[in-house]
Amino acid sequence: MLSCAHGNARVQTPVFQSRDPNEVVDYVARALAPHRMDAHNPSQMAAKLSCFEIASARIVDIRYGTDVWIDPGELESHFLVHASMQGTTSIWSGGVRGEMRPDNLYVSSPGMPIKIHMTPECSHLTVRIAWSAIEDYLARVMHIATSRPLVFYPARERGQDLPIAWRNTLGYIIDQTRAAPALMANDRTQKQCLTLLIEMLLSHYANSYSDRIALSGNDVAPWHVRRGRDIIHESLDRAISVSELAEQVGVSVRSLENGFRQFVGMTPTEYIRRHRLEKLHQALIDEDEERSVTELMLECGIVNFGRYAQYYRRQYGCRPSETLRNRRLV
Repeated sequence: MLSCAHGNARVQTPVFQSRDPNEVVDYVARALAPHRMDAHNPSQMAAKLSCFEIASARIVDIRYGTDVWIDPGELESHFLVHASMQGTTSIWSGGVRGEMRPDNLYVSSPGMPIKIHMTPECSHLTVRIAWSAIEDYLARVMHIATSRPLVFYPARERGQDLPIAWRNTLGYIIDQTRAAPALMANDRTQKQCLTLLIEMLLSHYANSYSDRIALSGNDVAPWHVRRGRDIIHESLDRAISVSELAEQVGVSVRSLENGFRQFVGMTPTEYIRRHRLEKLHQALIDEDEERSVTELMLECGIVNFGRYAQYYRRQYGCRPSETLRNRRLV
């Protein structure tokens, strides 16, 4: 039975093992999220799970030992950060298929329906973080008010550093919880651990607030990166190439690209694309007239409609026309 917390004391949950699919569903539902689970061969179920409380978050170590399909539907008020420790897991988010592998992270956001397929060799460390905890961090530490939903774009971590650091950090927290449970039960210690995890996600995993995070958190960026970023934001209504951007800033393309990679975490091309996609997404949501997707794209400086429609679907899990149609149905 799941017992991650008793009153104000937070303790490590003993390892949970079961061959009963119903018991396993009950445990995972309370640890992470209510869900439906279909096992290809229930008689081979050999689940081994454990749960660790980290302030308002939970780390759940999961292994089912058999082929399972998991359908949580839409998450309501929390994010799930999936780190595959072994094996490759298939995941469908908003109808788009992705993979959880030992070399990446996959974040599921509230309001986005997901479905997961794990094979017998798969094991995960999944972290459940409340939206309210991230919202509080954005407001209190980054001074960013949340005026729209926070969405992490699946499988869009910046390079390989985050997956490595994330797994190492979780491993450290789990090891210390096992070795020094009384010390790790301290509320302030746990809040510091959760703060570190939230900062890593917000700053290094592409999300719907990345532009504002980059602006508020990169005061140390050199002048040419800050100037390039400003020009991108000022050039919303027209297309701009990296070479044109570098010329306006007064540096070489290589210097601009190296600066963006180091201080923004992505290339200028990726920054331009994401900025335009986020502006298009907001325009589609706010649209209350009878303008078309093409007209809104042009207003956002997008001229390659087909390609950006593909980028949009990859980032938001649906076509631009579907976002606009759903907005008008509200």
